[in-house]
Amino acid sequence: MSLTNKFFSLLGFPEPIALQRFNSKNSLPENVALLSISQHINPNIEQALFQLPTHIIKSIADLTIRPIKAVIIDATDYLDESSYQQLYTTIKSTLKQLDNNAKILIIAHPQSTNRSEDENTFSQSLIGFSKSLAKEVGRKGSTTNVIFINDEAYATHSALSNPINFFLSSKSSFISGQTLTINAENNLITPPSVTSKIKKTAVVTGVGQGIGAAIATKLSDDGYFVIGIDIEPMKVQLNKVMNTLQGESVILDVSAKEAGNKLVTLAQKHGGFDLIVHNAGITRDKTLAKMPENFWQQTLNINLLAVMRINKTLLYEQAINPGGRIICLSSMNGIAGQGGQTNYACSKAGIIGYVQSMNTKLARDKITINAIAPGFIETQMTKKMPFFTREMGRRMNALGQGGLPIDVAEAVSFLGDEHSFAISGQTLRVCGLNIIGA
Repeated sequence: MSLTNKFFSLLGFPEPIALQRFNSKNSLPENVALLSISQHINPNIEQALFQLPTHIIKSIADLTIRPIKAVIIDATDYLDESSYQQLYTTIKSTLKQLDNNAKILIIAHPQSTNRSEDENTFSQSLIGFSKSLAKEVGRKGSTTNVIFINDEAYATHSALSNPINFFLSSKSSFISGQTLTINAENNLITPPSVTSKIKKTAVVTGVGQGIGAAIATKLSDDGYFVIGIDIEPMKVQLNKVMNTLQGESVILDVSAKEAGNKLVTLAQKHGGFDLIVHNAGITRDKTLAKMPENFWQQTLNINLLAVMRINKTLLYEQAINPGGRIICLSSMNGIAGQGGQTNYACSKAGIIGYVQSMNTKLARDKITINAIAPGFIETQMTKKMPFFTREMGRRMNALGQGGLPIDVAEAVSFLGDEHSFAISGQTLRVCGLNIIGA
């Protein structure tokens, strides 16, 4: 244990378990325990799992391989008050056998006007339950997440397969205590179809370093032709990243009024965009009483207003292909707030509201829009933080450590995937379950 870890262990922060991240060979566990709070398994969950390369075990007694690496709890069949007891009993029976870096996934129905007050109460209770459980198992580097589904949703098992794959895999190692809803019930969003375009095109802003560079690299590995965008002072770093990826570098200030039109021209050159990732952002920190007007305006312009303006232009000019994906980077500080960051938090909270409000409108063109809210991610910027602030930031989550840029990139890859067609208007937090604000 390092001297720093010894010091923080005295403050009640134990040394964290090293997270198992994706290395091209360890995506899914070999066995998945599929358990239910009732006497039967939801057929949509079972069908979704059959599409994945893993072995399903429906009873803890049948699980001969110990310790357990992955557990799915089917909580879709709420019966009565006894369902709470069954939830407790079913999950408790697995915990002592849980391995480090294990995955717990709860699947249930969301709150709905079509369901009784008892069912809706149970759905909400699962959110508090899962977050608390995530903070308990996080000491072992393990995660707990929730997927909400409607049985009435179009092709539910097809819509469910990719989220299950992601949450059970080593690609979601820094995501815990979160919920996603399969929202395909309006039939506006449908499964992917064969496209004539051989190689898809992704645009990523703020690619010169850190999270942006990781996103561009991941998407290139996924098979996209990547167009990386950054400002003139980042030209050398941008070119270095994009030359490695055999992509295209574009110098552009996204907050400039003509930025959208320049991207339309670029889209026409490449046959339209299939994925656009709005990653570019800045911080200009001051308490509101001391904040210069230009700090306020710059932050709002780049982090929020530029995203809205660019998307409006691209959509009007039909520069985003049908079935396309839009992903916007928010932040945990946009959810929890942060002193000295009223401008930043305002812009990042605005991103969350923006993707929620654009969901139905974009679904008509089978385009999804989502946000990702990173927590403490290890970058060059965080290395410059004061020692105590940095070390506390690393440890103030259920997993007891900072995330890596690849953790955000994996989330982008997941939401950008054509098989994530039923997830839109949502914000996925990549924060290890922040102790505050998550």
